[in-house]
Order: sequence, then C-alpha cells, then structure tokens
Amino acid sequence: MYVRFRDGVKTDITVATPERVFPEYWNNKTQSFKQRILFNEVFSEEDKNTIEGTFKRKKDFVLNEHFKLKGKPVTKEWLTEVINKFDNNKAPGPETLNQYYQRFIDEATAGTRLSSHHDNNRRYSPATLKSIKSFQTQLNQFQGIYTEKALNKLKEKKEVPRPRKILNFEDITIDFYNELVKYFYSKKYSPNTIGKHIKTLKGLMRQAQDEGLHASNEYERKSFKSIRESVQNIYLTESELKKIYELDLSSDPVQKVARDIFLIGCYTAQRFSDFSRITPANIRPLENNKMVIELIQQKTGEKVIIPIRYELDEILKRYNYTVPKTYEQKVNDRIKKIGEKAGITEPVNLEQNKGGLKVKTEVKKCDLIVTHTARRSGCTNMYLAGIPTIAIMQISGHKTEREFLKYIKVTKEETALTYSNHSFFIGNVLSVAK
Repeated sequence: MYVRFRDGVKTDITVATPERVFPEYWNNKTQSFKQRILFNEVFSEEDKNTIEGTFKRKKDFVLNEHFKLKGKPVTKEWLTEVINKFDNNKAPGPETLNQYYQRFIDEATAGTRLSSHHDNNRRYSPATLKSIKSFQTQLNQFQGIYTEKALNKLKEKKEVPRPRKILNFEDITIDFYNELVKYFYSKKYSPNTIGKHIKTLKGLMRQAQDEGLHASNEYERKSFKSIRESVQNIYLTESELKKIYELDLSSDPVQKVARDIFLIGCYTAQRFSDFSRITPANIRPLENNKMVIELIQQKTGEKVIIPIRYELDEILKRYNYTVPKTYEQKVNDRIKKIGEKAGITEPVNLEQNKGGLKVKTEVKKCDLIVTHTARRSGCTNMYLAGIPTIAIMQISGHKTEREFLKYIKVTKEETALTYSNHSFFIGNVLSVAK
C-alpha cells in the first residue's frame, strides 16, 4: 500500500508503506476494501479491521504533521519521514526478502532496474519478468501466503493451505532448499521447472547480496543446485513441414492461421516472441535483391537477419507481411491437431521425471509439437542442409555453440545418412589399395 499526498496541481507525492493487502480485496476506485471478501484463516475480518484502523490513524497523523508545516512545501523526503515516524517513531528495519523481491519486480517492470545478464544492461524481457513473477507466486505459497483465487482452488481440491511461515534472507539455507524441492515435487513439477525456479532464487539472492542486504552464502553451496535433466525434444523434418504446408485448411480459417504462424517460426528459426512481431518494417532487400527479415530479438537484444525462402514469402504475402496477432498457447493447442491431420503420428517413447519418479510413456509425435518446436526445426533443418554452424547461429541469434547445439535434434542415423556421400567417406576412387 502507498500513501499518496496531493495538494493542488503542483504537489503529488507517493510513498510506500509497510502495509500489504491482497489486490483482489482492494477497490482502487473507492480506495478501500471491497465490501464482499471471502475471509479465511490467512486473511480474517479482524485483519481487515486492523488494517483499516491503521490507515485512518496514518492519514490523520500525516494531515496533522502537514498542519505543522505552516505553509512550507511538501517534499517526498518529508512525507517519508512522517510515515517512518508514524511506524513506531523510527525508520523501518532492514528490507526483508519478500519486500526486496517485490521492489525488484516493480523496478524491473518500470525499467529502473536493468538486467546485468547482457553486456549492454538491457531492460528485463517480458519472458524473464514472467519467470520472476511466477517464482514469487510459488515462494509466497510455500510461505503460506495465498491469493483469494489460490485459496479457492485449494478448497475445490479439498487441500489444506500451508501454515504461514515468513522467510527472510538468513532462512535461505540448504535445509530450506531441500524442503522447497520436496514441495515442488509434491506438486508434480518436472526437474527442469524446479531448476528454473531455483535459478531465479539464486539470481535474486546474488543481487540482494551485492546490494548489501545479507551476507549468506548458503545458496552458493554445490548442493544448492539448479536441477536439470535432458528433455527429449522433437523437430519436424522438411518432409513433415511440407505435409503441414500443403494441408488444405481452407474450411477452418482459425487452424489455417495457427498453421501459418507455426511455419513462419520454422522458416525463420526464431522464438515466438520475435517472429510473431514481423511487419513490413522488418522486410528489406539485400544488395543482390534477395529479401530478408531483420529483427532485434526481445530476449537478448541481438540483431538477426533471416533470408526469406519461397514458402515463407508465400505465407507472409497472405497477411501483407504482418504476422496475425494471437496467443502462443492457442497456437500450441491447435498445432497438435494440425500435425495429426498432416499424419505426423509416429510413436515417440518418452522418459519423464514426475514428482521425482521416472515415468515411461509412448505418445504420438504430433502431441509433442509446440511453438518452440518451430525454432528447433528451423535450426536442425538448416544444419542438415549443410549450412555452416556459425551461419545458422547468426540467423538464429545463438551466442554460443554450446547453446546452439542443444537445438540440433539429429539422430546418429540421420547424421550417417547425411554424410555418407561426403568425399571423406567416398575416398579416392582413382586409386585402389593393394
């Protein structure tokens, strides 16, 4: 919650307070709690009344202190001092883990906190912000802090909320790590999802330590690791892409758009967040009059230049070179059905880690197709076509060969087939060994 002090048109100052409420309970229009709140063990009617009383006393205190100014200008420093004076007549204590996390998100969203992951200190990408906010939700629930919506879901499933136990920096120990991982496994999260959350936490702890907020190094221990396992990702071959390309979807315009958007990803080898932004402004000719797409990637800020192949040009023409707007999840849902229609149904054996247990299943290949399959397919098919790795990396935007090679989903059989006619394996046919 914030205190906003306005006086005429010249004075409009906002200062944060220690109080927090669930956004679902608050009416921004009336600047008060909503009339209908589903009270529970996490947030009771008594909690609401206590906070309302604090708000009223704080407002009266600020107005009384303003009267003492006797016409002197109001500044942010003055208002901060008044708020601190009201809160136990002293400056607030050290910033807690949860307070820092929220400030981190606020500043990253506003662009006042930049990502040091990139050389040029860029703003956090929407995808990274989404991951950071996602872990905040998970960490809150681990601490027994729930939104009303989350509590309702627990009631529907007849599950009991976790007891409230607020964490601070010094609580991020190896014991906490083990408990958190166990908690994630109980929610049936995959090792890679858990690893992603742990990586976010470690990054947050590292930045907070750099800012002098704690001196703990527990998160740097070897056993405090970001779990990871190799995933059996698929790619679509040129012949499979051709089946999808030639599929008659004229009777279903929605599926046709989803198919075309997916193929744009395959023929550009870009992420959905990048190829979905293509407009005529991104299209330009080279010196040889061949057309290319020029993009600045959202995640990395890398500039990429992608030659436009025939199929890609034909698809873009349908939409005047502006990729139709849609949600990634909708394309993910529809492309599976499209893949099935195209006959991409060969069985794929999967071995997945679910809740800490290895589970083997057999699924149809079409059920594994997602938007990121497009980027993987684009990179792999260029590789199989004999385009040098360094050239593909310049097109795809990969900065390291190690990261790039994770995208190349070529079997040993395909490698042998591709290079069996290479001059090295043909040898010198003019001479015969005696």
